[in-house]
Amino acid sequence: MSQNQNTIPPQNKKDNVPPACSEKNTTQSLLGETIKNRYEIESLIGHGGLCDVYLAKDKILESSGAETPYVALKILQEEFSSQPETARMLIREAQQTQKLSHPNIIRVYDFGVDGNVYFLVMEYVDGETLETLIQRSRPDGLKFKPSRSILNETLDALSYAHSLGVVHADLKPANIILTSEGKVKLLDFGVSKTQQLKHDQYAAKRKAQQSDTLGYTPNYASLDILAGKEPQFSDDIFAFCCITYELLSCKHPFSRTPVDEALKKNIRAAKPANLPFIKWPLFSKVLTNGVAPKHLSAEYIKQHINRARWPVLTSVAASFAVATLLGLLFQQQQRQITQLEVALDQQAANITSAQALLDTVPENTKLLIDTQGDLHPVIKSGFLRLYKPYLLGEFESKIDDVLNSDVTTYPNYDKIEDILQQAKVYYPDSHKIEVLALDIQSSKHSTLLSIARQINSQLEKSSYSKLEGSKSIYDLKQELHQIHQEYPFVPSSLASEVFGQHLNEALQLRDAAALVTLIKVGNTFFADSEEHRQNIAISNAMKDAVLEMKLYETAKDSQSPLPFPADAARLLYQEEFEGLYYRLKQARTTVNLDKLVKDIDLFAENFPNGFQDINDLRFQTADKYLQFSDILLNKRKSKSARRAMKKANELLKRVETDSVQS
Repeated sequence: MSQNQNTIPPQNKKDNVPPACSEKNTTQSLLGETIKNRYEIESLIGHGGLCDVYLAKDKILESSGAETPYVALKILQEEFSSQPETARMLIREAQQTQKLSHPNIIRVYDFGVDGNVYFLVMEYVDGETLETLIQRSRPDGLKFKPSRSILNETLDALSYAHSLGVVHADLKPANIILTSEGKVKLLDFGVSKTQQLKHDQYAAKRKAQQSDTLGYTPNYASLDILAGKEPQFSDDIFAFCCITYELLSCKHPFSRTPVDEALKKNIRAAKPANLPFIKWPLFSKVLTNGVAPKHLSAEYIKQHINRARWPVLTSVAASFAVATLLGLLFQQQQRQITQLEVALDQQAANITSAQALLDTVPENTKLLIDTQGDLHPVIKSGFLRLYKPYLLGEFESKIDDVLNSDVTTYPNYDKIEDILQQAKVYYPDSHKIEVLALDIQSSKHSTLLSIARQINSQLEKSSYSKLEGSKSIYDLKQELHQIHQEYPFVPSSLASEVFGQHLNEALQLRDAAALVTLIKVGNTFFADSEEHRQNIAISNAMKDAVLEMKLYETAKDSQSPLPFPADAARLLYQEEFEGLYYRLKQARTTVNLDKLVKDIDLFAENFPNGFQDINDLRFQTADKYLQFSDILLNKRKSKSARRAMKKANELLKRVETDSVQS
């Protein structure tokens, strides 16, 4: 928890108040109370339709000598504490915001339940909301340069939340705080949604959030939100454009009218006087359409509002530079004409000199051609035609030397191909060179096939280790690459089937020793196989996980115990976690959940108290109890509903107790 003095400014959050709810002063009910024997409530600093925000003193921070042991408690009002939907809302806000750790987003430190009091512990911020700042700036609004830091930090917070897949879904001036140091803080992710950006193939699968959005502010909602669609990143961008407009003009772009009604009434937003003309088209497009383009990101908008205008003098300088360049090009062309005339004279002298080269002997012909780059093409062509038999014989002799070399088991085909390529430089149309090249390619191909068959034969027999008197599969693979570095070796279907059987058996038995051998085989021969790619990756992780767990178990009762290997445990027990989550998803009655809770308790014995994955599973189960409670209340089964609510509270308390003990 931060040691800076922080305060959430008092404000009435009426935008999300349900029609059936009336504001009720609950100041006297909790003032002076202590929540969870830790948070001592001192005053009410905010009041909304569902929750109240209190200033509270953290006794643990106070006892540790902290200068400012204050936090803000967001507490569900008493009349809503028995409603599962609102309880789930507070849990969802805590889970969403705890994932966000950013200097421009209000931090949530803790949450839980004390009796019937559902609470959330937040950072305590000293400042005012953007809504208050806009009211103080009437009638002209803030200038663009002073407001740019506010816009930049708001965009930084949105960009960070979006990178984690979190949509705020209720962005408005009342949910943006400007601290006394001039820093921006975003709050109230209670109606936020999570977009699934990526999936870890080794992590246990989690139950997706199914709760409906409890509320949003129509004046800042896009056409998609107003149409009932799921919140997207683009909806936050639309709300930001509305806020920017209001900050610079102190006027809502559609006169406090939702955008769908504004478009029907043909209400159009005019450019704010404080917004530079070059910045307006982007905001105008969003506000005119009522939705932001899907590709328009917070990072792009930040670049747009900070981009400097191109100076007019630059265009003038560019024109002057072009004129100067044209003059220089003209002078260069004149110099080139003079140079060409000199070159013609030189060429005539070269032809005269070339006539003396006709006396060159065959042994020196190739050296002459290679060293004299200015040799006339006619002379070069004559030499090659005159001494063709001798030069081709030289290349054939070099190839024979390579074929007869006993340095390696197989001929150096790469070196032979290099010699043939050199010969083709001099005689590209030679039929003799072409026939020789085909013979070499055929010999090379036959050798590669022979080695590949030997490898497949050993793979099909699962002979993965070297046998006495024979080459190992790795020796053969090395020879294969010595002959052809990029040779596409493909294991036979039988070799693939045998390897897959051994790998599956080792995974099921969690046999680390067998996995070590099979991983090397898989990475060497089956790395490109779609059939085995996933199991090979799992095997690499499984091998390390098995070893980590064995080390932990061995040292657990010793004088130097090791920390619990959480990632290894998640991998080893992945199937068990998936099975429990599947049962949670399929549960249709509280009886199913009761049995699941017992099995979770048995399963939890494999892990230390407070293990996060077990806590998450219990959280999801508590949420399911709350859903059943809501359904039972609607069916007027009050007794069963209260029992489901009680079960949910017990699970939440269990999670909180385990977290403290850990």
